Amino acid sequence: QTLRPSAFQFTEVLSDATALLKRLIGERIDLTFQHGRDLWPVMADPTQFEQVIVNFAMNARDAMPNGGRLSISTRNVSEGEKDAFGDKSIPKADYVLIEVQDSGTGMPPDVLEKIFEPFFTTKEVGKGTGLGLSMVYGFVKQSGGFIFCESKPGEGTTFRILLPRHLEAAQAEGA
Repeated sequence: QTLRPSAFQFTEVLSDATALLKRLIGERIDLTFQHGRDLWPVMADPTQFEQVIVNFAMNARDAMPNGGRLSISTRNVSEGEKDAFGDKSIPKADYVLIEVQDSGTGMPPDVLEKIFEPFFTTKEVGKGTGLGLSMVYGFVKQSGGFIFCESKPGEGTTFRILLPRHLEAAQAEGA
């Protein structure tokens, strides 16, 4: 997909999307936000980023038919903290993290290993295309980022996205 990247902060897009998210998930799901201080900007397509969040919210809603909690948090991840994500392929750099966590049904390991595959879905026929998370994965990778998912049956699901910190050209020269 063609992206239109621009420098933005997660909190701006999340603030704009809050009303939409609340309508999408309904009244039985408690939506909370926790933002880190002085978040760094990222270079990505803000419209596509909003779609990523909407996709996570809709999947979380479907995983919590009787209600639950959906929390979205953001924070800066300095170069020295990147090893905590357990992926040695992450280059040394500063990143901005967005974490989306739900208290839903969770996923077993055999499902978890396939969630980013195109056309893979756990939903009933006619209820999902299996393209949502593969598009999320594509957006993150095209934006130079990394995505991780942790989930256990009965314990909910957590998605973590790391996008590289965007430095303005003048800042980059001085850094």
